[in-house]
Amino acid sequence: MNTKTNSAVLTSGPIGKTLVALSAPMLLAIVSMMGFNLVDTFFVAKLGTLPLAALTLTFPVGMVVATFTLGLGVGAMAIISQSIGAKDQSSIRRYSTDALSLTLLCGLAITLVGMATIEPLFAVLGATQEMMPYIKQYMYIFYPGMAFYIVPMIGNNIMRATGDTLTPSLLMIGGMALNAALDPVFIFGVGPVGGYGIAGAAIASVLSRGIMLVASLYVLYFRQKMLTKLWPGFSEAVTSWKAILSIGLPVAISNAVIPVALGILTRLVIKFGPQQVAGFCVASRIEGLGFTFMIALSTGLSPFIGQNFGAKQFDRIHRGLALSKGFSLGVGIVLFFLFFLFGQNASELFTKSTLVAASSALYLAVVGVSLGLRGVHQIIWTSLNVIGRPYDSLGLELFLAFILWIPFAFFGSMFAGITGLYAGIALGNCIAGAVAIFWGDRVISVLQKKQITS
Repeated sequence: MNTKTNSAVLTSGPIGKTLVALSAPMLLAIVSMMGFNLVDTFFVAKLGTLPLAALTLTFPVGMVVATFTLGLGVGAMAIISQSIGAKDQSSIRRYSTDALSLTLLCGLAITLVGMATIEPLFAVLGATQEMMPYIKQYMYIFYPGMAFYIVPMIGNNIMRATGDTLTPSLLMIGGMALNAALDPVFIFGVGPVGGYGIAGAAIASVLSRGIMLVASLYVLYFRQKMLTKLWPGFSEAVTSWKAILSIGLPVAISNAVIPVALGILTRLVIKFGPQQVAGFCVASRIEGLGFTFMIALSTGLSPFIGQNFGAKQFDRIHRGLALSKGFSLGVGIVLFFLFFLFGQNASELFTKSTLVAASSALYLAVVGVSLGLRGVHQIIWTSLNVIGRPYDSLGLELFLAFILWIPFAFFGSMFAGITGLYAGIALGNCIAGAVAIFWGDRVISVLQKKQITS
């Protein structure tokens, strides 16, 4: 067995250096995830308005699939990283293999349901009769290639469970680069390859992700020795699937909470006019770019928490969380000053309208003050998932979205207009971060006492 990549490498050594090494590659991974859709949008836009509109309508379907797959990935990472921390080699291989088989079954189910519901689903999403042929061209390739789409995502999470965040990040960057190279070939045609229009974008994505799948399976089987050819029997496989889904399904639901809440917040902004809506959209994109640091940190923190939880190294968990929370607050302060000073300039890069840029800058100045605590909330949310407490994470997410954000934004807008709405979001972030700190420390301390007394 490869003890270097398949052992509890995160349960010893300097914590700060370890977290940096885990989190830095995740920035590259996040950029590559954004890159897939951006590249497809860039090339399909050259085909005309209808193909671009059709492609835009496929994005929500991809987001739903990604949300569900991310849930499975977190469930697999949690179980596997804990097994690595406990040095249970048979469980490591069993859970890794069964996570991939579960993903294949889910991919088959999504394909069958998706192919049977293309027209009614996209009609509900607002597709016109003129757009439907383009949507069908894309989805008739996207759905059959579903395994190529979701299996590498799970494989990357399995790799991260070992503490290797660089390899999956490089695989994702390679996939994005390959997709960028193949898009013009299959969309417009090059040499003997005919142009397939919007279907070509789907072909390029499936091929590039298919190569990612082969590469990730190669790493998992040959280099990290995390897969087994032995079939344990249907009963044992189902037991593994249940363990993964017990964490994965609540995480998938939790991931859907924020997009729903953002949709409601957008409805609140609409009453202030289209320029404010556009400003809210621009500011959200800029805020998202800044927030990638917190997402990278929380994702990199996951295998560290999981392995040390499995090894019962609670002191390292507490120190790792303390460092991560301090980093998040520090980044939040930097982002606030950058947004306050340069929010208008940054917004003008996305819009030619001075009024839209001013609205965006207002959001960045008001909400920016709370991003550090919003990042702390993200860190605690991720950590609770990894230690097998996904319902606590779901509760924190529901609390942020529906107890804080929406009521505070609603009443803030009534008393102080759009500024009050944004102040409500900021206040919600601050309270949610403080509550997450309290609840996360409480849960981990209770689990620590149980370990000591057992």
